[in-house]
Amino acid sequence: MPHQFLPITALEKIDLFTRLIDDFPEGHPLKRYRGDVYFEIVNFQRLFSLMMKEGWTSEQVNQAIDQHLKTPGQEVLPDTIEWTDKLRAAVHEYDNYQSLLVQYQRYDASPVTAVEAGIPSLASQVGVTSEFSITTLAPQGETGYDEEDPATLLEHPLIEKIVVVLNYLAAEKEIPSSGEALLFELLHGPWFGIPVQEINNLVLEVADRQYTEYITSLRRLLYEKSHTPPSNLFATGPHPGLQQACQAIEQLLTIADQVSLFDLLQTLLQETGIANYIDRSADKDSLTAVLNSFTWLLTVEVQRNPLLGLSRFVHQLALLPYSRWAVSLPPIDKDSDVLETLAIFYRPAVRAYNSFDGSPDEVIPAHQGPSIARLELSIEDKLVHRFVMHATALNSYLRCPLDFYFHILLRTPFPRNEATEFGSAVHWALELLFRKMQSNHEAFPPGESLVKDFEDYLHRHRASFTTEQFNRRLAYGRVVLSNYYEEYVRRWNTIVTVERNFRNVVVQGVPLKGKIDKLEFDGRSVNLVDYKTGDPEKSIERLSPPSPTVPFGGDYWRQAVFYKILVDNYQQKTWTVNSAEFDFIEPDKSGAYHKEKLFIEPQDVETVTQQFRAAWQRISDRNFYTGCGRPHCHWCHFVKSYGLSTTPHE
Repeated sequence: MPHQFLPITALEKIDLFTRLIDDFPEGHPLKRYRGDVYFEIVNFQRLFSLMMKEGWTSEQVNQAIDQHLKTPGQEVLPDTIEWTDKLRAAVHEYDNYQSLLVQYQRYDASPVTAVEAGIPSLASQVGVTSEFSITTLAPQGETGYDEEDPATLLEHPLIEKIVVVLNYLAAEKEIPSSGEALLFELLHGPWFGIPVQEINNLVLEVADRQYTEYITSLRRLLYEKSHTPPSNLFATGPHPGLQQACQAIEQLLTIADQVSLFDLLQTLLQETGIANYIDRSADKDSLTAVLNSFTWLLTVEVQRNPLLGLSRFVHQLALLPYSRWAVSLPPIDKDSDVLETLAIFYRPAVRAYNSFDGSPDEVIPAHQGPSIARLELSIEDKLVHRFVMHATALNSYLRCPLDFYFHILLRTPFPRNEATEFGSAVHWALELLFRKMQSNHEAFPPGESLVKDFEDYLHRHRASFTTEQFNRRLAYGRVVLSNYYEEYVRRWNTIVTVERNFRNVVVQGVPLKGKIDKLEFDGRSVNLVDYKTGDPEKSIERLSPPSPTVPFGGDYWRQAVFYKILVDNYQQKTWTVNSAEFDFIEPDKSGAYHKEKLFIEPQDVETVTQQFRAAWQRISDRNFYTGCGRPHCHWCHFVKSYGLSTTPHE
């Protein structure tokens, strides 16, 4: 091995894996167009480590596959072809990975530990002499930086908040206004000292302006508030923390792509007030140590790759938890051959689903998570009094009252991502398709029209995608929608209404509203249709009625029942809903399209009616300040992480 080669770091390895995945051509067996498009990192980590440890080559694996497929008397099933094709593709990427290691002058020692291999630690290979803004970077062995599992560093509350700021800067530089949800979060940083109500007021004003000529963004409104002088001598200006946050954000966005990552981090710590916050903290020593660890991590990466930019760095950090999968390799039986061992990575597993054999014990779940302070009474009353129950709100409340509080009541910025924009493009194109049919004597336009409307929407919202995301979704949508059109164009019901709003519906004292993608008619009988993007095979639980594993029913099931209740009680029409159908626009892994039709029973109507009545009563009683307490709940974690919880034990 050439002397100048260095052991690859966890972040560098993640970067190489993402480069491999981004370079997958159309039709590649491992290319994913939806969901976690970088999930293959999980398999690459373990597969490549295992091949290196055992000394297996791609040629050996391919020979083993060929021999397996040619076994006399063995029927080659489609599933076998699928998983062996994926394994072939993966071991081919192993060769590409080795080539990238040579190109970047790195070597991968993951099959064994650095002690076992006699490899010097990363710290000893990077001489850091820069002065840090709080203290001099700790020497080797004193940073607390876990080279075996650097992802643990990102779980520390301080580093987590710093990464939120970095993610916001990267998002805004890549796609303006795409980081609004992150901005809402970072404004709660304790170094700004901004009262929660001040932040809430900004969010509410942005939300109230969305349907007026004064539409704005959270960043723009923050800037306006911070730069508008008091209207008179008695008026108070904006809170100093808002001004500090605004000044820091604008300065950091100005320099983000002009300075090194190390300099950007130093400026961030100073301008946001994080450095002073640490210096005044009772936990100064521990906070300084963990900050030094993060700075050390960043410094190692920058010194190894001086051209590393902010966007690439935060992208690597987001995928860094995948590095943990490398430590758990499957046990190797000395009598097992290479194919028998590696098949576990791609051969489909058998899954078992529990059947329903009971009924839920409660109408809606009890909540025992963190609690937050109440809003000012006048604001609380205004928000509650104007609230009207809808399916999304009900699902949100059942998921977590804090989710309901932030998303539905406060209307905090909702993160727009490629999946939601793709879904919006599909909905828009299908709406236009049926409207064109209705204005053309019930004759559908050609499939090219559907695809073009989809493409036009994507181009109009180009700013919501990175280049890689846009190209991937555009190519995927063309294929998916073309095939979808050919699958159903000769079977679609032409007696329909699309994107219909239902308002002013009251059921047992609860006001309801909703918007339904499509209603198909047979006289006055109605089949409700809701378009869904995403993997239909992952929607089993969401479509399920109440069961032991889904005690309150799945979100899709509840949505269908809610829509039936809404339409059946719509006084302006005498329609009766006989069924609800979820139309999955994307095919399953075999290329088949699915429609899941639900025939809603009276007991389903009664169950969901009880759910929205109970939720309505709790909301009316202002019972939305306590979270669900589930380990992976975003809002419960947010409340605890930023010290917003008023729960004594928190």
